[in-house]
Amino acid sequence: MSIEKQNSTSCQTAVSCWVAFDWNKIETRPTAYGKYLICRKDGKIHLETWNGSGWAYNHNEIRFWAVIVPPCR
Repeated sequence: MSIEKQNSTSCQTAVSCWVAFDWNKIETRPTAYGKYLICRKDGKIHLETWNGSGWAYNHNEIRFWAVIVPPCR
């Protein structure tokens, strides 16, 4: 099996699409408790916990979030 074919069959997406976050728009909030990949206003990207009603970090700084997709899914 060629390296290209092997890589294409084992490559999986690590995160869902980025969702633009606006605290004032409920439809942009995650629906479940858990850890999410977030992008802050200053461009830094890291994991953050959504506790069901808000972020553990200051929600005014968060601009985008994405679901982390486990590799065995």
